[in-house]
Amino acid sequence: MNVYFQDWVEFGDNLYALLEEQVFQQEGEKRCIEFGGHLVSIHSKEENDFVHKLRGNNSVWIGRSKIAKPGFEGVYSWTDGSSIDDFPPPWDKPNEKYPDCVFMPNSVNSNGEWSDYFCDQNLPVAYSPSPAFAICKKPKSA
Repeated sequence: MNVYFQDWVEFGDNLYALLEEQVFQQEGEKRCIEFGGHLVSIHSKEENDFVHKLRGNNSVWIGRSKIAKPGFEGVYSWTDGSSIDDFPPPWDKPNEKYPDCVFMPNSVNSNGEWSDYFCDQNLPVAYSPSPAFAICKKPKSA
């Protein structure tokens, strides 16, 4: 499979890159680790706006999931282990009953909202690409 990995782009204390490879969320996390990072964790509106711009017109996985504690009662966490802070997630459809992974859809009029979906399934036909691409993040010092 051909992989196109954009150059790392600096924002704050971190570096970010768009992985233009169609992956499911857990595969995206593995690929980001191979490149020295993790799927992106988002901790502010400014960071969310940056990721929204970086992704272009692509749906992308972010590193928020309920993989460790799945299901309706599950608890979301970031794949990089960072804390879930007070930044209110910009949900499109929060807490669907069973989906455990979060992505930023490329829907019409999208402003960087998040939506949850099944971790290992193609996205609904309204979103592309499907499966989604991924945004990787790593500290500048890494």
